[in-house]
Amino acid sequence: MFYQEILPRLELCPFIKNYLLVHFEHVPVMFSVKPYPTRVEQALNFFVRGHIYSENLLTGQINPIKPNALFGQQTHRLNLQTVGHPEFLMLMVVFRAGAMYRLLGIPNQELTTEFCDAEAIFSPELQVVNDQIANARTYTEMIERAEEYLLRKVRNAKHEASRIDQIGELLINNPNKFSLDWIADQACLSPRQFERKFSERMGISPKLYSRIGRFYQAFQYKEINPKTDWLTIALHYGYTDYYHLVKDFKQFAGDTPNSLLKAQAQAPERILGIG
Repeated sequence: MFYQEILPRLELCPFIKNYLLVHFEHVPVMFSVKPYPTRVEQALNFFVRGHIYSENLLTGQINPIKPNALFGQQTHRLNLQTVGHPEFLMLMVVFRAGAMYRLLGIPNQELTTEFCDAEAIFSPELQVVNDQIANARTYTEMIERAEEYLLRKVRNAKHEASRIDQIGELLINNPNKFSLDWIADQACLSPRQFERKFSERMGISPKLYSRIGRFYQAFQYKEINPKTDWLTIALHYGYTDYYHLVKDFKQFAGDTPNSLLKAQAQAPERILGIG
């Protein structure tokens, strides 16, 4: 069993935050569902072994995910489930703010809330990369095969970096509230221009992006510090009170704070003690 976040090589750091490499063998069916609450994240996913499905909790729809998939910005919780295969191997490439827009050159609103066929958007070469990962002898070699492809894409990026990307990173990492006028001024744009360009690069508005970032930071803090009460966490992350935090949990996780913690505790990596 293997579940680990891995940093990219230096040349890829402006585009890639990290890789998540997951490998389960002979996992019982009861462990196969993973709750996936909303987070600020866009990713390229190589599902190398095992069939995976996503369940939209808002609609109840369950859809298969392509072996090579682009994950646009999420705005509500999904449940991910592996079906009909005793082994699961996935390499997720988690992009930095604005990086997917730079690589693809298309407005990211088109990808929001979608698991898209990455071969149709990036290139059919992705299946070759998927096969190389499948045949790699070590986990290190799996990362190397993926990075060979990613380096070629980065060297041919469609767009340059922008101040908006830096602001996106700021909103992810800092729980404080910022006025739209202030962050637009940092990008040397009017508020209306900033909102339009931000949504184009990130897939959603700066306000929603910031709310999702704050929600997930609060949730992660509770996981790391289980003895801290929710009210203290809510106030620390700029919520007016506990009920304000609960409102965001219901929107972005479809659940109350404590119920989400219980659901996460049943994720495969938690039960197996490796994540």
